[in-house]
Amino acid sequence: MTRLLTWHDEWSLNIDVLDEEHRGLIEHLADICHRFGPEASPRRSGDACALIDALTDLGEAVREHFKREEELMQTVGYEDVAEHRTEHALLMAEYTDQLRHWRAEGIDVFHEEAQEDARDWILDHILGADRDFAKAFHEIEDHLTSAGHCHDVAARARLNAARRYP
Repeated sequence: MTRLLTWHDEWSLNIDVLDEEHRGLIEHLADICHRFGPEASPRRSGDACALIDALTDLGEAVREHFKREEELMQTVGYEDVAEHRTEHALLMAEYTDQLRHWRAEGIDVFHEEAQEDARDWILDHILGADRDFAKAFHEIEDHLTSAGHCHDVAARARLNAARRYP
């Protein structure tokens, strides 16, 4: 299963900062799979508290990523930022519910079904709503860099800020 948790270039949005963060989230999840998956050494898997802590950390990393992503969307003037923010809230509620379920279940091995659920939870958003944002971002970028649009100082400033986005 963990081989599926390697970053694939076709997942790229061609927005460096987001691709870097997405890659980091995939690597974070892959690390959990390696440390707590069925193939992990018995010393590493079988620790329910450590697994739940690792999954909680992943959720917090995703929450922070969503916050930064929304700030970037605001910066460039993305018109669907409210809808995207709502999707983020729903995704975090879904993850919190799944985490409660895993905790109640006493999950101590991150089995393949749980790995797939977590992977799909992250990737469905990257390959769906984030692709929509990337398309709009690149359209804004293309519009502002085309001839005759250099007079829109505020828009160019937002785009430059987005390029420097932490």
